[in-house]
Amino acid sequence: MSENQYKLVLSDLDGTLLNENSQLSEETLDTVLKLQQSGIRFSICSGRPYYGCQKFIEQLQLEKYNGFFVGQNGQYIKSFETGEVIEKQKLNQNDFKKICDLAQRSGVITELFYDTHAYILFPKRNILMSLILCSMYSLRSLIHQSKRFKMIFIRELIDLPDIPKICCLGKPASLRKLADELLALQDYDTFLVNAAWLEVVRIGISKGSALYDIEKMADIPVSSMVTFGDGENDLSMLEIAGLSCAMENAMPNPKKVAHCIIDSNRNHGVAKKLKEIFNL
Repeated sequence: MSENQYKLVLSDLDGTLLNENSQLSEETLDTVLKLQQSGIRFSICSGRPYYGCQKFIEQLQLEKYNGFFVGQNGQYIKSFETGEVIEKQKLNQNDFKKICDLAQRSGVITELFYDTHAYILFPKRNILMSLILCSMYSLRSLIHQSKRFKMIFIRELIDLPDIPKICCLGKPASLRKLADELLALQDYDTFLVNAAWLEVVRIGISKGSALYDIEKMADIPVSSMVTFGDGENDLSMLEIAGLSCAMENAMPNPKKVAHCIIDSNRNHGVAKKLKEIFNL
């Protein structure tokens, strides 16, 4: 496919479109705006919820340029052109119990996020020991999340509303083991966003499946899409897009499946590649 046949660009946020400070750099913002002004449509494709991306939706002017939003790893999809929303099945209390029981036995911290607050469920052992057993990245993640959410620490699961995903923090080996146990139940899909952060969704939900949903919504073939990502939750969209790009700072598996490896998020890798593809 020639470069001018690409009609839609979809990019992950954290570790991809955003820099090391979780912000859109001036170069990246200017480039994406020029891209859309040239007639190419753009979509955020993130594990974050809609409310966690509103700032970037506004900065990128996705509504003005008829873009898309994919959130919660493909559980929520919105077309800004038509207002159409696809929202797939969430995890419920029965799912919480199965996932959290396995996580607690694996020595893994579980997080359940809502609009303004998050419930943090520790393993059934000394909390201090749980923190010690978790990687330093997990501890940094908890500290970072505490700036955005009210953190409610619990030792036992309580009745809570349905949510699109559950996040698990811990040692890489513990998370891999937990992922294998969850996949064996054949009810869930799991994604390692990074070595110390695992996300759990209902089976069949992925960023890749969201590309096919957008294909139907907008009549844009998946082969006409360009994708950018860095984590294992990006694998499904990197595998199927007409052109897929993994960041230099990506995990090993995204680098294996992507068509090309580009500069890091710290060095405006997405912006550089868009300029190259679309002659911006």
